[in-house]
Order: sequence, then C-alpha cells, then structure tokens
Amino acid sequence: MSCKKKVVRWMKLVASVINGLIPKNQKKVVFKSRPDFSGNAKAFSDYLSKHKKGFEVIWIVEREHDFPPGPEKFVKKGSLSALLHYVTSRYVVTTHNEMIGTKANSQVYISLWHGMPLKKICYLGEYDHQGMEDFSANRIATSEVMRAIISASFREKANNVYITGQPRNDFLFHQQEMRFPGKSDRKSILYAPTFRENQEATAYSDGAGISENNFLRVTDFDMAVLDDFLEKNNARLFIKLHPYEENSFIDVNLTKNIKVIKTAVLQENNLDINHVLRDIDILVTDYSSMYFDYMLLNRPICFLTPDLQSYASSRGGFTLQPVDWWMPGAHVQTQQALQEELGKLLCGHDDYLKHRERVDNIINLYKDGKNSERVFEQFFH
Repeated sequence: MSCKKKVVRWMKLVASVINGLIPKNQKKVVFKSRPDFSGNAKAFSDYLSKHKKGFEVIWIVEREHDFPPGPEKFVKKGSLSALLHYVTSRYVVTTHNEMIGTKANSQVYISLWHGMPLKKICYLGEYDHQGMEDFSANRIATSEVMRAIISASFREKANNVYITGQPRNDFLFHQQEMRFPGKSDRKSILYAPTFRENQEATAYSDGAGISENNFLRVTDFDMAVLDDFLEKNNARLFIKLHPYEENSFIDVNLTKNIKVIKTAVLQENNLDINHVLRDIDILVTDYSSMYFDYMLLNRPICFLTPDLQSYASSRGGFTLQPVDWWMPGAHVQTQQALQEELGKLLCGHDDYLKHRERVDNIINLYKDGKNSERVFEQFFH
C-alpha cells in the first residue's frame, strides 16, 4: 500500500470514529446515486416515501436540478448541510459505494449497487480494482448466482449479500402514468448499450466514443436507411445511452422515428429508465445489465455486439461463461443483420422465449414487484 493511500485510509478511519460520536436520527435516511435520484436508490426512496411514513428522506446530489416536488429533501454534495445530514443519519443508501469509508458503526450502510454485472467489475475486473479499498457493507443480489458474483466482486462475505431483488425492478410491475416516451399504437424499440467512452473520466473508458452519430458502432451505419426501416414497420426507436456517454448527441430528435432519451428528462418527469422499459416492446442492447431487468417481462431482446472480442478484452472477460448462452437473443454485428432480426420480432417471430425463461429463472429469483419491501424488512430495524 502506497504512503498516500495509507494516509487517506487513516483519515477515513479518523472521520469514521468522529462520525460514531455523533448521535443519529433513527428515522433519517441519506441517499446517494449516480446519476442523481435514479436507479435502485430512487426506487427504494419512492417506496419509503409512499409506504413508510415518518422517515426523513435526504438526497445528496451532484448537481442542482429542478426535481419534481415531493417529500424528499435535496442537498448539494460537499455542502455543510450534506455533511450534517450524513453524520446524523441512521441509514445510508447508495448505488456506487459512496461515503462507505467514513460510515460509523452506529450507521446502517446499504449498497444497492446499480445492476447485476455481466461484465467483470471491481475486484473481478482487469482494471477496476485499482484504487479500491475493502470496506464491508450490506449488499443485495437477485439470485444465488448473482450473490456469488457480487460477493467476489467486492471481496464481501457472502452472508452480507442478501437476495432481495433490485428495487428498481419494482417499476416494471407497478402501474404509473407514462409521460415519456408516451404510448401509441406503434411498436417501441429501445436501444440501450453500455458505455465505451467514459466522458466523465476518459482514463476509465472501455473503447472509442460515438463518431458522426454512429450510435450502433457498426461499419454499415446509415441513419436514413434505419429511419426508413422504422417507418415501413410502423415502429420507433428510442436511444438511451449510458450517462457516461450522454454528451454524444446534441439533438435528441435524430430523425422522425429515432429519438434520444436523456437522463435529465427522466429526472424532470420523476421517472427511471425502468419505467420506460415497462412500455418497450423490444430491447436492443449489448453487455448492459439492463437486459437482466428486462427479462422479467419476457419480451424479445436482440444483442448488437460488433466489438465483442475487443470489449471482452478491455474488461478481462465476463462474469458468466459462455457469455453467448447467458445472452438469450439473436447476436448481430451489423445494421443490416439488426434490421433483419427486428423485422422478424416486429412480426411476432420470437425464437428465444424459452431460452430467456431459463436464463431469467437463474438470474432473477423474485418476480413480484416487492423488492423494495424485502430491502426494508432486511435492513430497517
């Protein structure tokens, strides 16, 4: 361990001890997520606000937003207010292990993480482990298989990883008025890949950025041809890029039939991407863990993987092997092949229904929309 790392570790230890001397509000819960107010943390926050009255819900956010009015209180990261709420809270709930090193023994720290990993992360990854520190936390998983992977990824004791399901997947089951992208009689396709270029920290990129709007990253990209295909098939394509790559597009309306979903728009409408998933007919993705969520709906998935080998190399491989079997859907590498597969799916020819069910039953134990309830019952006492 380097001298600098030792100093940082000791500073965190001192902060943790001081934190432990401060009385805690037994009904205060501090939340932190990336992006702000999203994912598993948002889903659990919504559950608390709706079903468990009496808790004070505080969100520490990176940026000032115009969040929809609600019972939550938002404070800026780095502010005195954020610090005071953190050190006086009984519960700390995060998606990216924020503030874990300075938590007090009198606090209950719950790491909900931001997805069940297909790609190798943290201590399983090729580079992710660099700079990591071993801090134990209460963690969650969706099944025994994912419990083992989460445990290995964080060097966490397996009995600290609880099979509750992910709170964000409750959004797939709960009815809520859909304000974006909206309902219509047209088929909706969502393209949601994981990131290659990390626009927030380029040193942690897993590939090149999107060039000249080629969001499919294929050699035969032609947006006009894709738009024409969608028009002829009475379908529309929505693109939801990873937050690390959202600056790739300036205009959210690429063509008549191709639209970009921005995280900021979801936030403004008090929505999570899983609200959108509920009303999507076909998912196109690559190595994003989003498809683990979408399998709960047992709707068609197509995997666009033009860079499978290079991406696998950049991550040191995948957590589940052989990876092709764990991705239950057609695997395509070109726009032409993608359009051919989508054409079949739009006509109702789904060849992977039984395969999806088999993989889903291994990945997702619970399919009842009660994941947040299980998290509460497990950790709040």
